[in-house]
Amino acid sequence: MHDAEEFPAPPTAPSTAQPTAPAIPQQRGPSSPIVWYSDPAAYTGPATFGAPIGEVPPVRRRRRGLLVGGALTLVAALAIGAGVVYVVNRDPLAEKAVAAAVDAPAKVIPATPFEAANATLKAQADALLRGDEKGWLAALDPGQSKLLTTYRSMFRSLRGLGVNHFTYDTSITAADKKKKDTVGVLAHVEYCFSSDKCPEEKYNQSDGPPTIKQELVFKSVKGRWLITGLTAKKSRDEQQPTPWESGDLVIQQGKRVTLIGNRTERKYFKQVLPIAEKAAAVNDRFAGLVGNPQKKYRIYLAGAKQWKTWYGGITDKWVIGYAMPLSDSGSDVVLNIRQMSGSRQILESTIQHELGHVVTLSGAYRTGGRGDMWLEEGIAEYIGWYPKPATASWRRSAVSSAMSGSKRPKTIAPRGLADNAGPDASDAFYGLGHFAADCMARKYGQSALFTFVRLYLRENRDLDPAAREAFGRSFASVDKACIAWIRDKA
Repeated sequence: MHDAEEFPAPPTAPSTAQPTAPAIPQQRGPSSPIVWYSDPAAYTGPATFGAPIGEVPPVRRRRRGLLVGGALTLVAALAIGAGVVYVVNRDPLAEKAVAAAVDAPAKVIPATPFEAANATLKAQADALLRGDEKGWLAALDPGQSKLLTTYRSMFRSLRGLGVNHFTYDTSITAADKKKKDTVGVLAHVEYCFSSDKCPEEKYNQSDGPPTIKQELVFKSVKGRWLITGLTAKKSRDEQQPTPWESGDLVIQQGKRVTLIGNRTERKYFKQVLPIAEKAAAVNDRFAGLVGNPQKKYRIYLAGAKQWKTWYGGITDKWVIGYAMPLSDSGSDVVLNIRQMSGSRQILESTIQHELGHVVTLSGAYRTGGRGDMWLEEGIAEYIGWYPKPATASWRRSAVSSAMSGSKRPKTIAPRGLADNAGPDASDAFYGLGHFAADCMARKYGQSALFTFVRLYLRENRDLDPAAREAFGRSFASVDKACIAWIRDKA
């Protein structure tokens, strides 16, 4: 599960005077961090079904598969051995008994409630992928009107977003012990959208598709086991609920961007779409430089309620946007649109910054920790302000103060911010990262800068090998040169 970075917002909109810096994202988590941008009990074994994405079982399943294969091989060997015995002994009575057993009709073993529930879920997943709303809703108890409404919204949102992979991986929960006529099912739902890649699950290479968790209750209704209850708990760790779980969505397709929101946020689409399309064009170029082209970008416009709910919700008042990695398949950008729609400049830099995180980080299976944050945010700031230089940034004054203070930075690659870092420290950290990226671009070339970003952030190369390949010199040399450059320019 990927975590997040946060970004504090500016107290006031920028003016023509020396601007004060808006907020800064702050990264959390050990790998592939999410990016926030703010402004200045019995277990029967897993059952997986739906549209397959290839043979990519994790070790747990692989071991189980090997055991099953071994058991089948053993059974086959025993059967051959028994056959040899029968041939050698040639017992007529035994041969007649075997013949009678072969001719007897096979005894049909009825499906267990859990197996029937799994069959219902498989049919539902198949219906979703072929666009059959009636078939999707057929998995539900028709007497549960609220549940029908929830699933109808879910179906339409998923179809609107271009779902092309949807599977349930299930196990029995303790809920079936409460009543004899119900079965509790814990479902891990894997999903992908057509605008993203749908990764195979491979150890040390991929976490697989994004996943949500549902607690389902099934009941026998007129002989069919149907869903009568759904619980999907709000969780920052689980990154739930997703927007497509959370009510009706309105979707507008642009050339390079898809805007999504609730009906109350639809009024912002006209303002945001041209800004987002321009930001997408800028980021398309940088995506090419790091080898991570995007089919399309998804931007969610959150209202007050959605902001506190989607992906577990944000309560920090100084955060106005973030980029949420969906495993390593892609990323969603989420904006607190009501807090930023009044300033075109903040809207432009925020969207361009967040899409910068999408192109530089999404889709990469990363093992780096907080030590990468200086470049993750520095390159996003570089992209967010492009084509303006770092000296035009709202954060220049914070960097200047830091470079002339008693605890001046000694490296362009400091440790990541602490979770409780204040706005001044955050401002200086993000500004320093921006200046560092600008320095590397101006001294060694923009192409070399993005080669370094690709090697270090996307391919998990260490700093020095990445610097030597990208810049033709050690990272220590680059570090020393850029610290001097920043001191001079800030």
